[in-house]
Amino acid sequence: MIKAVKVMWDLIPNGEKKYLFLLFAVIFAMSFIETLGIASIMPFMRAISNPSPADMPHLVHDALDFIGFQSASDLVLPLGIALFGLLVVSSLLKALIVRLSIIFENNVNQVLGRRLLANYLSKEYSFFLNRHTSDMGKNILFEARNVISCFAAALQVVSSVLMSLLIMSLLVLFEPLVAVAIAISLGGSYGAVFLFTRNRLSRIGKEQVHAVSLKHKAANEALNGVKEIKVLGRERFFIERFSVHAEHYSRNCIAAGTVGLLPRLALEVMAFGGILLIVFYLIGNGGSADQIIPLLAVYAFAGYRILPALQQIFSGIGTIRLNAAGLELLHGDLVKEPQESQGNISVVNEAVLPLPFDRELRLDNVGFRYTGASGPTLDGVTLTILKNTSVGLVGATGSGKTTLVDIILGLLVPTSGEVLVDGIRIRDEQIPYWRRNIGYVHQQIFLSDDSIARNIAFGVPDSIIDMAAVIRAARVANLHSFIENRLPEGYETIIGERGVRLSGGQRQRIAIARALYRNPSLLIMDEATNALDGVTEAAVMDALREVSGKKTVIMIAHRLTTVKGCDIIYMLQNGRIVSHGTYEELTKSSRWFQLAAGHS
Repeated sequence: MIKAVKVMWDLIPNGEKKYLFLLFAVIFAMSFIETLGIASIMPFMRAISNPSPADMPHLVHDALDFIGFQSASDLVLPLGIALFGLLVVSSLLKALIVRLSIIFENNVNQVLGRRLLANYLSKEYSFFLNRHTSDMGKNILFEARNVISCFAAALQVVSSVLMSLLIMSLLVLFEPLVAVAIAISLGGSYGAVFLFTRNRLSRIGKEQVHAVSLKHKAANEALNGVKEIKVLGRERFFIERFSVHAEHYSRNCIAAGTVGLLPRLALEVMAFGGILLIVFYLIGNGGSADQIIPLLAVYAFAGYRILPALQQIFSGIGTIRLNAAGLELLHGDLVKEPQESQGNISVVNEAVLPLPFDRELRLDNVGFRYTGASGPTLDGVTLTILKNTSVGLVGATGSGKTTLVDIILGLLVPTSGEVLVDGIRIRDEQIPYWRRNIGYVHQQIFLSDDSIARNIAFGVPDSIIDMAAVIRAARVANLHSFIENRLPEGYETIIGERGVRLSGGQRQRIAIARALYRNPSLLIMDEATNALDGVTEAAVMDALREVSGKKTVIMIAHRLTTVKGCDIIYMLQNGRIVSHGTYEELTKSSRWFQLAAGHS
C-alpha cells in the first residue's frame, strides 16, 4: 500500500501537487465542521429532553446564566440554527471538494495521457519493434484512467480517515470506554476483512491488466484485418478470441465487486450490534432516559457519518490494490525507464535549417543486429551516395535493404560503423536536422482519416499548410488531375480511415506527394510504386526523373524496371553488398540480377 502511494505521488505532475495540498486543506476543514456538528448534538438533545437548568451539567448551567437564558429550552432555537448552519457549511465544503477533486483528476488524466504519448513518441524506433501498439494505446486511454481512479480513491481514503479519527476522538471525550470498545470492534472487523481480501484484490488486479491487454489486442487486430477476415470467412474465430479475453476480464470485475461488498456487510452487522451494546451498557450503569437519549443520539449520528467513512476507506484501499498493477505499468513507462531526450520529438518548424548536405552521403563499414537475432542483418556495408544522383537498392527479401534505409533515416543506430554526411558523422543530436533533408515513402503506407491536403502536408497545422507546395507535390505524384477532375471537394476530400475510400495506387501517390511536400533534397522510396499500374508508374517515374538531377533519390525495388534509370544500383545479399553498377552492367555481370530483370 505504501509503495502504491509512492508510485501515485511520482505520477502526479508537479504542477498539480500544489493543487492537491489545497484539496487536503478543504478536506480537513470539512472534517472539522462535521465533527463540530456531531459535538453540538449532545447539548441540543439535552436542551430538548431536560429543560430544567438544575439538571443540566455545571458548564451548561453557568453558560445559561452568563448568556441570560432562563432555561435550557431557550437554547433549542439557537442550537438548532447552529446545527443547521454547520450542516449547510459542511455540505458546501463537500460540494467544493467534489468540484476540486474532479478538476484535479481530469487535469492529471490529461497530463498523464499527454506524457505517455510524448514519452512513447520520443523513444527510439527500435523501441517500437518490441512493443505492441495496442498495449501503448491501452495505457494512454485505459490505464491512465484507472490511475485516476486510484487518485480519487486515495483522496477518498484521506478524507474518510481524517473524518473517522476526529469523530472517534470526540466519542472518547463523551464516553471513553464505549468509544474504545467501538474502535477496537470496528477496527478489528475491518482489519480481518482487509487481511482476507488484500491478496485476492492484488491478484485480481494483475489478471485484469493482462486480460484487458489481450482484449484490446484482439479487437485491434480484428478491425485492422477486416478485409482479410471477411474474404477468408474468419469472423467467428476473431469474435471467439475477443470473447475469451472479454469474459476473463468480466469475471475479474465480478470478483472484485464481490470482494468489495464484504466489508460493508461486516460493518453493518457490527454497527447494529454496537448500538445495542451501548444501550445495554448505559442502562446497566443506571443511566436515565434523559441521559441516555442525548448520548445515544450522538453515537447514532456519529455512526451515520463514520460507517460510510469506514466503508469508503476499505473501498478506496481496495481500488488502489486492484489497480496497483496498472500503476506499476505506467510508473515503469513514465518514471522508471530513462526518459528520452526531448530532442527526439520533432516539432513542425519549417524555418529550421536542415543539416548541410552538399557533396555526399557515406556509410562506412556499417553493421546492424536486431535484438535477439541469431546473426547480423547488415555486415560491413560501405557505400557512397553522391549529391543529386539516383541510387537503387535491390536484393532478395530479407537481404537488408529496408534496414539499411532505416539507418540512413536515423531510425536505427548501427551496431558498428558510421554514417557520414559531407564527411561529418551523424550523431544523435543531429538526427532531427538531418531528417529535415529527407522525404520518405514507406512500403506500408499510413494515411489518416482526414482530407487529402492534410494527408499530404501531414502533421502541419492548418494555419501554415502551404497549398502551393501541396499542389506541386501532387503534380509530381501524378495525382493533381485526379483530385481536380474526379473529386468534387478536391483537396478537402476526406479519404477515410487508412485511405479506405481510395484505390491502392491512389493511396501510394498520396504517400509520394507527402514525401515531396517540403521539397526534400534526399528522397527515399521503399517499394513506393509497387501498387501502381504500369502506366501510372511510368508517369510517376518520368516526373521523378525530371527532378532527379535536383535531388538525391534512393529507391528500394523488387521490380527492377523501377530502378532501371538509376545512376548506380547496389545489390545486397545476406546483409552485404555483393555487387554494384548500372542496370546494364549488372544485367551482364550478375546471374541473380538477370533472372530478376527477366521477371520484371
